[in-house]
This record gives sequence, structure tokens and C-alpha cells, in this order.
Amino acid sequence: MRRNQSNPLGRLFTGVAVTLLCTLIGLGVVEYASGVALKLIRDKRPSFAIAYTNDDIRKLYDTEDPKRYLEILSESWRQSDTIYSPFVEYKMTPYQGKHFTITEDGYRSNGGEPQDLNAAGRKVFIYGGSTAMGIGVADDETIAAYVEKALRAAGRTDVQVFNFGVVSYFSTQERIALERHLTAGVKPDVAVFVDGVNDFYYCTVPDVSAWNERLIQLTRARSRMPLALELSYRSNVVQLARHLGGDKSVSVREWGSFCDSDSDVEKVARRLDLNRRMIDATADRLGFKALFVQQPVPTYSYDNRKRPFPVKEEALGYHMNSARGYPKMAQQRAEGKLWEHGLLWLAELEPPEGSNAYIDTIHYAPRFNKAIGEAVAASILEGGLVPAP
Repeated sequence: MRRNQSNPLGRLFTGVAVTLLCTLIGLGVVEYASGVALKLIRDKRPSFAIAYTNDDIRKLYDTEDPKRYLEILSESWRQSDTIYSPFVEYKMTPYQGKHFTITEDGYRSNGGEPQDLNAAGRKVFIYGGSTAMGIGVADDETIAAYVEKALRAAGRTDVQVFNFGVVSYFSTQERIALERHLTAGVKPDVAVFVDGVNDFYYCTVPDVSAWNERLIQLTRARSRMPLALELSYRSNVVQLARHLGGDKSVSVREWGSFCDSDSDVEKVARRLDLNRRMIDATADRLGFKALFVQQPVPTYSYDNRKRPFPVKEEALGYHMNSARGYPKMAQQRAEGKLWEHGLLWLAELEPPEGSNAYIDTIHYAPRFNKAIGEAVAASILEGGLVPAP
């Protein structure tokens, strides 16, 4: 024992070991404290979810059957469930439920007779994000379902309408999704694109999808990035430092991004317009029609005081980008700078008098889906986009 105490090498080893141990304990304490601080920061964000009562459901859905919509909402978590898919990065996860069904072919049921992509007859494909897919409503209350009902009411029973909406998709992913259908030998007679809200939500050019961060993490592991760099990405201390430095994504925890300048807004508007031009060129070359719907949003030409429940600006998050983007596109349209061929401008459309427009911050109530669907069907019929058999 005395020899160890008098041995300089032993004392050095003991000192280094104690220092390392104290450093590790200190780092652990700081990391834990930073994690607690981040949790407090995130927990202090306003809670925008409503604890739905039967009366709330009646107001939001314009219904006298709140039980049905409580059942629909119980399945709503499935409506954001996605799995990897090449090139588009992800697609809807197949699911069979009472009010929500995604087939193995990637489309949502319209709630009626079974559909068949390989059956004879005219086909309309509808692409879009969660508003087109139909968050919070039943299979038979989506935009696509109402398009099909309106076409059949007009005597077009030979037309099938397929809902290929996917949560968080914007125009670039939709263009690629169409291209994947075409290369697989699945061609529509009409391809409808319901866009606007998500293009501005993802205010990032070059394009970034909702799965971007997830895929980056996977590829980091494959590329054997340095351990120190990997730990820095996972560190609560680094995350807290980013938040204190002004990085909003740390506390917001959404996949979108804020438009920081008018230049950003213009880039996104140009992306949407260019995707439409490329799709229309493809449609013209391959012998089908394209219809581009500039969808309604609550941040443009809509009085949010009409809502059953008030929604503050911060609740809309990155969707506030469209409050800058839509006026820009409206101006460009008035100046003849937007691609007008096949453009159905519904930015000012509102639901029938006395009915609600949105069941949450951004997603349409059933009667608003019906109004949009009927407008799309009318455009298809009036434009002769699906000639009679």
C-alpha cells in the first residue's frame, strides 16, 4: 500500500481515473439537465388538441351523429402511418379499418364498392397530401369519394376515382408518384393534384420530405460517421444550444420549415408551378389529362372567426407560410405568370353557408370536402377530360 502511495505512476493513474470519472458524471448531469430543460420548453408550447365532447363533434363535423365521428377519430392515428417507398421516400401503410382503409396498391378506399386498378373503364387518380387523403374523415367523406359520387350522379358510372393522397406529400413527391405509376404500367385518364398547403409548409428548395431526417439518421449509421459527430447529433446539450441559438425546429419538432424571406416564398411558388408544367407535359406526351387544384387554406381568403373554436396563429406553425405564398401566387396568376392550363383555382372556395370548413387547424370538414370534390368533378365534366364511352 505504501509503495502504491509513493509510486508517481500510480498517483498519476489514480488522478486520471478520478478526473475521467468526475468528467463523465458531470457530462451525464449536464446531459440530463439539458434533457429536462428541453422537455420543459416543449411542454410549454400551446396545446392545440381539443378534448372532444359530443357538442364539439356536432359543431366541427356538422353532424347529429357524434358517436360515428368519435369512432373515426379513434382510428385517426393510423392516418399518419407511413412506410418506406423508393423514390418518393414513403407511402401510406396498408390498413383495413371500419372507417379508414388503405389498400396494398396504396390508395384509400372511397367507402363503396371495391375498386380495381386493372378493371376496364375510365380512371381518375387524385394525388395530394393529408387534406386530399382525408385526415379525420371517413373513407366516403374524402375529396376523392365526393368526386366519384358527383361523377356518378352525372351518369358517369364507368369512372373509378382512386385516392392516392399521402400525408405530408407536396407537388414534387406527387409528380414522382405519378411517374412511378406510369412506369409500372398504371395510367389514369385524368390525374388530379390537390396542392398548395404542403408546398409552402415545406419551404425548402432543394426539396426535403417529411422522412428526410429519418433517412439521414439511417444513412449516417451506414456511412460510419465519426462517433463524436454522431453523439453530437443525439446530445441534449447540443439540442439545447441550438434552441438557445434560435433554431425553432428543436422546440417545434415538425418537419416543415419557415420561409425566411420573400425569395424563399418565390422559390416555393416556382417549384409548385414547375412541377405542374412538367406533369402537364408528361400528360400531353403520354395521352392523359392533368388537373391542378389550388386548394383552399385557412391562411388566405378565409375568416377564421367562423370556426367553432378559435385558432391562434402559432397553432398553424409552418402553415403560416401559405399566408405569404398564396397572395404571391394570386398576383402571379393575375399577371399571367402561372401555368394556367388545367388549373382549377379554388383558393377562395368556402363550404356551404352555415357549415364548418376545418375540423382542426388545416384539414377539411366533410361538407367542405364535398364542395371541393363537386368542384373538381364539375371541372372534369365541363372540360370533357373523361370522354363518354
